[in-house]
Amino acid sequence: MRQATHAAPGNPRFALRLVAIAALALVGATQAQAQAQPQPAPQSAPENGNPESPNTVIVSGFRESLNNALNIKKNSDGIIDIIKAEDVSKFPDANLAESMQRVPGVSVTQGDGGEGKQITVRGLNAGFTRVRINGIEGSSATGASDINGSTNRGRAFDFSVFAAELFNSLAVRKTADASVEEGSLGATVDLRTARPFDFKGETANIGVQGLYNTISRKTQPRLTGLYTNRWDTPIGKVGALVSLAYAKRSAVEDGYEAVSNPAASVNGGFCSPIGAAVQVPATNAVKGIDAQNCGVGVPRSGNLAAYNEVMGRYDDFGGTVAVPPPGSGSFHPRIPRYRRSQTEYERVGLTSTLQWRPDRATEFNLDILGGRYKNKRYDNYIEAVSFGRDMTENGKPQTSIVDARFNENGSWTYGKFNGVDVRSEGLVDIYDTLFRQGVLSARRDITDKLVVDAMIGVSSSRLNNPTRATVQVDAPNVNGFEWDFTRPGIPYLNFGMDVTNPNNFSFGPQERNGTVHGNFVGRYLLTNNKLNTANFNAAYEVNDGLTLRTGISQRKNTWFNYEVASGGIPTQALPAGTKLADLSRQITDFGRTFSGNGVPTSWAAIDLDKFRSVYDIECHCAAVPLSEYQLANQTKRQVEEKINAAFLTADFKTKAWSIPLRGNVGVRVADTTTTAMQLIKDPAGALVPRVVDHKYRDWLPAFNITATLPKDLLVRFSAGKTLSRAEYVDLSPSASINVASQSVSVGNPTLDPIRANTMDLQAEWYYAKNAMVSLGFFHKDIKTFIQRTSELMPYSELGLSNSYLTAGGCSITGGTPSCLTQPNTEVTVSRMVNTQGGPLDGFEANWQLPFTFLPGRWSNFGALANYTHVKSRITYITRVDNPKTPANEQLTEVANFIGLSPNAYNLTVYYEDPKFSARVSVAHRSSFNRDVLRNSDGSDHSFADASTTVGFSTSYNITPQLRLSFEGQNLTEEPLRYGKDTERNDTLLYTERGRTFMLGLNYKF
Repeated sequence: MRQATHAAPGNPRFALRLVAIAALALVGATQAQAQAQPQPAPQSAPENGNPESPNTVIVSGFRESLNNALNIKKNSDGIIDIIKAEDVSKFPDANLAESMQRVPGVSVTQGDGGEGKQITVRGLNAGFTRVRINGIEGSSATGASDINGSTNRGRAFDFSVFAAELFNSLAVRKTADASVEEGSLGATVDLRTARPFDFKGETANIGVQGLYNTISRKTQPRLTGLYTNRWDTPIGKVGALVSLAYAKRSAVEDGYEAVSNPAASVNGGFCSPIGAAVQVPATNAVKGIDAQNCGVGVPRSGNLAAYNEVMGRYDDFGGTVAVPPPGSGSFHPRIPRYRRSQTEYERVGLTSTLQWRPDRATEFNLDILGGRYKNKRYDNYIEAVSFGRDMTENGKPQTSIVDARFNENGSWTYGKFNGVDVRSEGLVDIYDTLFRQGVLSARRDITDKLVVDAMIGVSSSRLNNPTRATVQVDAPNVNGFEWDFTRPGIPYLNFGMDVTNPNNFSFGPQERNGTVHGNFVGRYLLTNNKLNTANFNAAYEVNDGLTLRTGISQRKNTWFNYEVASGGIPTQALPAGTKLADLSRQITDFGRTFSGNGVPTSWAAIDLDKFRSVYDIECHCAAVPLSEYQLANQTKRQVEEKINAAFLTADFKTKAWSIPLRGNVGVRVADTTTTAMQLIKDPAGALVPRVVDHKYRDWLPAFNITATLPKDLLVRFSAGKTLSRAEYVDLSPSASINVASQSVSVGNPTLDPIRANTMDLQAEWYYAKNAMVSLGFFHKDIKTFIQRTSELMPYSELGLSNSYLTAGGCSITGGTPSCLTQPNTEVTVSRMVNTQGGPLDGFEANWQLPFTFLPGRWSNFGALANYTHVKSRITYITRVDNPKTPANEQLTEVANFIGLSPNAYNLTVYYEDPKFSARVSVAHRSSFNRDVLRNSDGSDHSFADASTTVGFSTSYNITPQLRLSFEGQNLTEEPLRYGKDTERNDTLLYTERGRTFMLGLNYKF
């Protein structure tokens, strides 16, 4: 008897069946509306923005911008989503990233202050998405707090650099096309600034907004302006355009951080109470440790029952520890602290364009774009630092457990402690991002069948971090510290002292017994990315049904990163007679959104300007010990990437069984050469360059086909091979060797790209003007992935000099003394490698619905909705050497891509008549993994909670030229929360950023 077979969700047969059924269902569901609507004639996308083209649609309102975007989407060969000018500038969004989350499959990653910073597309994070501006690839990097992603040093594009008003169209291309540059596994995002020939004639526009945030309580400006004109001259038609966008913003975040969640056994464990079976820490006369005391003036005051409750919990960290120590199953915040983060942002952008059409067959464009994004961030913390210290600094082993409670999931929900080091920490971080781009492009119709175009361009992004200064003052050995995680929202911390009194803290040299009285840290960072591009393309129309296209391109990317640190535990005290009260200020009104939760509303904080006036940690000079940059430990690295590519593709139009078919098929070949350099220490301690070259070639076929069925129902199928290149940091040829521990950490400049085979199937029904409903399935078979692994291998296979082994005067040739590590010794090697990938599957639904079928004013309403579901199965290598299994066995876990939200949806309801327009938008993304840990530190994952943000936008045309607008963001005051370990769900971060409102006027001349 033959068994029945069933199509599984990951099976292409299932996808075909799903789309077919959905297409039929959608036809039936909306047939009544379609019959009631007059069907518009198909319109083509604008040709180079030429308003004289009969196919051009002039955008004059939100509905028309939606219609224009749908026309472009409808007439494309692949799967692409468009946002047009009115759509971008009128969404209730701070910048481009937040506008893009209206696109199906796009989710936003929030930066500091809550503004959208980066995007994920169909579950793939920002490093897998390429962004092109005016046709050439761009990169931009900004700074960030360490807990929220740290500084961007890689390929990911930070959209917060640009205001949305600078661009008139945004396209998200989700499928491969041989004519489009490779490098994207998620999507290719195309941004285009406005050009003179997009407008009928002379146009001027100026906008003024005031921005107010409910936490910062500041009102700040946002200005935009545009002027363009075109002229008929003896040399042809000439146009010029200039636009400007400027904004200042103050963002304040109040919240809690744990930094991490180590086990109680880490850093030497806690101070054991009198009567415990084992004395911790061990007796040490210098530190004042004996049977009654854990240090000088630190008695053993813990509760034996509470101590045993904590230390009686065990965890083998996923089988990686043969004999788990006491307390390995109790996890606590490493540095429980409150944070006030205040950032002053300033963003300015300028675009200018010259267009020249000598005749109808020729066009030249010069597009220039500049952007500057500056931010000055003040972070202030009040924290219990001893939970992250060992006995070197008299940390956790001097802290006594007075009380401890755990919930049913094993989370340490309440704790009370004595002998806690309390710290007030202040940080000033200054970042300056400068983006510059110039693109010269030309197009010529050689004949009515042959068209050529060429482009040359350069873009550069420089992130400069001249100041990152931190001052920390301590109050050692405080009794009565508490944490309580049972309350909703922000956790409760009681520091057991008056944290508002600056004289309760100290700053000065470390005591002989190990007690610390403060610290200071500095850093300078520079990251620069320059991209040069040149290409030449030709298209020849063989006949009405076939056009051949070909092209060649040359790209050169140069990435540079330099970092150097300063600081340490001070070796000199404050000047005689100087008190910390003279150098401090008060953090006030903290946690007003957490009212009633008992959190402290203020604490003493260092005023850096006052502090530097007497103790200049930023002079980087010999006069202030430890302020000098540690040049011997600097990081200096560069990656140069040269890419030569060519493509050949055929655009076709035909019929099969009377069904019109169109699309393209082609192949792209790309040769990549990388030269990576990093300064590393030679055996004598001198910094020397290590340079490694690597080459690889990729053949990337692509196929897109669209079938036009009756009733304007389109079915699209796309398939191709794509790649995403390794991050620049991972390509750096770093090398760090620890002979004593027989461990080596190296970079991997020979990394190959992450490669994948992709498939998309989508049905779209354009059943009325401005109306569309679609359902699509996508599959990515990711062949390779890049991740850090730890493995045992002979030192001789690393390509490093044996002189590192003999630097201490030992022998590797049989002499004495013999080196601990020999060339054939197996060392533990930590490095980034190409590993096994896995499949990524998902579907997305999109519905654009104007209510024109309703009577009267109800016909002015409409809605946009989309939903995306994604699942991936990536094998993460998390640890090596499980003592219970064979040696050198890698431990793995299958999980979603880091940054992937399995479910995301967006909903916008709008109203528009000739004078008044209003929109309400909701964006949701489900929880996503930030790290996959596989219990290597006692936790399986760290993750971000699900979030739903709500915004609105309204405008009223006072006159045909003058428009009044009012917008709001984050109306529900959605907090940001990170958790750790899916079973315990420990709070890693919790912050709130308030609501933001904007009131503005826009005048069009």
